[in-house]
Amino acid sequence: MSNNKIVHFTSDEKRALLFNIKNTLEISEEEFDNSWWPLVSNVWTQFNSCKLNNGDSWKVFTCRFTKHRESSTRKENIPIKKRRTTMIRPANICHAKIKVIRMTSKKLIQIERYNNTPDHTHTLIESDRLKRSTAVRTLVMQEAIKNYPPVAIVKAVKEYANNELDLGESVKDLKRKEVANIKYKLHGPLETHLVGNIELESDILETISYLKNQEYYCERYYISQKSTYGIVFAHPKQLKKLHQYGWLTLIDSTHKTNKHDWRLFTLYIRDSYNCWDVGAHFFVSNEDSDTIAEALKIIRNICKNWIPGYVLMDQSNIEANSIKKVFPGLKAGENECRIILCTVHIVRTWIAKIYEKKTREIMIGAMHKRTKIGCEQFIQNAIQQCSVSAVCNFIKRNYMKNSHKWALWARQHSPLLLQVTSTNALESYHSELKRTTSFLYGLIGASYKIVALDQKKQAESENTAFNFRTKKISAYGVDDEFLEEIHKFPFPVQQMLIKEIGAVMDRLEKGKCVPGLTSLECHCLFHNRYLLPCKHIFHEHMYGNRLLTDDAWKKFQGLFEDNGFEIYEQRELVIEEIPIQTDAEKKIENRRHTVNELTERERNKYWSAEEMGASQAEILVNKLEISLNSIINN
Repeated sequence: MSNNKIVHFTSDEKRALLFNIKNTLEISEEEFDNSWWPLVSNVWTQFNSCKLNNGDSWKVFTCRFTKHRESSTRKENIPIKKRRTTMIRPANICHAKIKVIRMTSKKLIQIERYNNTPDHTHTLIESDRLKRSTAVRTLVMQEAIKNYPPVAIVKAVKEYANNELDLGESVKDLKRKEVANIKYKLHGPLETHLVGNIELESDILETISYLKNQEYYCERYYISQKSTYGIVFAHPKQLKKLHQYGWLTLIDSTHKTNKHDWRLFTLYIRDSYNCWDVGAHFFVSNEDSDTIAEALKIIRNICKNWIPGYVLMDQSNIEANSIKKVFPGLKAGENECRIILCTVHIVRTWIAKIYEKKTREIMIGAMHKRTKIGCEQFIQNAIQQCSVSAVCNFIKRNYMKNSHKWALWARQHSPLLLQVTSTNALESYHSELKRTTSFLYGLIGASYKIVALDQKKQAESENTAFNFRTKKISAYGVDDEFLEEIHKFPFPVQQMLIKEIGAVMDRLEKGKCVPGLTSLECHCLFHNRYLLPCKHIFHEHMYGNRLLTDDAWKKFQGLFEDNGFEIYEQRELVIEEIPIQTDAEKKIENRRHTVNELTERERNKYWSAEEMGASQAEILVNKLEISLNSIINN
């Protein structure tokens, strides 16, 4: 073994020495970890390792271009529109390997070529393009702390690396997108001012002070019997929209926005310009129906005329119970507030629970039936054709008597309820928020990000409102006859109509014939949702009966003459035949809801314990067994 003492090498020379190992190298442990390995950490990836009894260890590293398996190919028969553009890295490009021996007692690192493996088949620059070294990433981090834009960071890193560190070649091809990705991953740990005070009480006081400075209405509360806390906050503009457009309100929660594990709930509404916006927020220390109900009561007291006709949510028994407590309906002498369930969450549940594909498809068909009779018939068919008794019982117990909550037959009276069938819009808001928050933040840090996102949504809403009546769409290949009439609609409607005209070409390419319509009534989903000319009406007008006369256009345009998208709330009065329950049946249902809520809360408790480690989860399970066994055995 040769022993080369290495001193006074430039960074680029060090990288070259560790790229293709010609001779065995010995470097002090501290110098290797701090000055050598960070320069080539992007070149090598660990292959295997061994730790010896005397404390020494060795690791074998292989080139990052080594790839033993071929990438999977695209599945056949995927439509062109659904194909994604992907890049595939070929396998077995390079087989270079090195062995790094760590001699702890001597505080030395020995680096040698492993088993006479060949040199790299590519250049060091190509390794840099595949992944940036730790040294370069550290430089980017140091600039990212200052919150500079990616373009400025690229310029500063290149200048410093070239002049001070002799790393000019390593950063030669550094791109703005790479810097933006590194900066995005760092936002949580770097924004220390968002971590807030260690003490919860101080964090709460700072949060309330900040929100009030941002002109938010803010109120904290305490539930003594549950020992739970909450903070309700909303901007006056949000409360005004909640009052105006809260007939359909979406509600959902998200977690891991703060270090105290307080859940953030958001009320979400769609305004007359077809733009989604926040109605109100609240933090809760514990997710139970009493704590959530208290927050909703506070919001209702602030926004006195807010009594939603419908609340759209996922299948949360906790949220459902809290809604019932705050909006008792007819028995309190007020309008009924009905709970409807997100169809996306329903289908997700069915995929997990109704594992017989044919039965699941029948249930999905039942969901989309437009009549109660048709829906009930499909549910019966699903039960009869299912061979698994557990699945049959699941359907009977959870979906047979409450189809008015999850099936679309009960929403036919309102185009808005047909347009908005899921909480995806609210989940999108929470996803965007969680890209900027961190579970390391305090409530103050989460509030900073919530306010920033609210301001962004408000700006988008104002821009949409400005464009609603003024902006005109341009479309290639659309007849001037159509375009002139389409420009008389609000801009979001223009976009929908142009899309429907484009769909006519798809119908022609598939060889579909003229629909044969004789009037402007069509039973397709688009026309049922939006009461506008659909692709079938356009197809008929172009190649059959000319249905879209001047009077017909005026009829459609008249919908939006003095209104926005609020016209879609009601189309006609439809009585939803919700089964009348006796007092005994109501008590049974209330008990069932209570059991479901307790189960849901206990499940949430378990997942929190699971995140803290296996030991905490085991302790919780043991406590549950002791508590429940005494009840079950009796």
